[in-house]
Amino acid sequence: MTKNKIIAVIGILLILLVVIFYKFIKQSPPKKEVHYHAGFVVFENGHKVDFSDSKYMYIKPCNVNTKATDSPATAQVEKAHLHDGIGDVVHVEAANAKWRDLFANIGYSVDYASASAYINGTKVSDFQNTPIKAYDSLVLFIRKVDQTLLSQAVTKDHIIQIEKTSVECGD
Repeated sequence: MTKNKIIAVIGILLILLVVIFYKFIKQSPPKKEVHYHAGFVVFENGHKVDFSDSKYMYIKPCNVNTKATDSPATAQVEKAHLHDGIGDVVHVEAANAKWRDLFANIGYSVDYASASAYINGTKVSDFQNTPIKAYDSLVLFIRKVDQTLLSQAVTKDHIIQIEKTSVECGD
């Protein structure tokens, strides 16, 4: 084989590799950004828990484009968190974030055996493993259940209003 033929074969192989690589990249779907909000309220022994305190807040601005280089702790807190001093609207930034992620991330221990939960007015067992969906509203009772308090569920209108005014995580 002559030198020119070897160069031609190498050139053709490089072109084929580029074409195959381009087709592979083009066919892989872009990663979908996750960023939505839901509401929640917790009643412990009939008393509403206030989550607006700074100890429950995530102080880093939302990271809509979570990078693979983020630490596992950062990736966990990005799933579901609170900020802007608003204690009844959860910011969700990972697919399949569950209600237990929120409570773990804000450092609020829940005895799930003594808890009763309603999502959008419907009683839900094993709520802690239920994915948080956009505009969902969780009412959580710990120990004492008082269904008259279901009227204090966070409304979709309230969540939308918070979205419009959010400083660190606006849409």
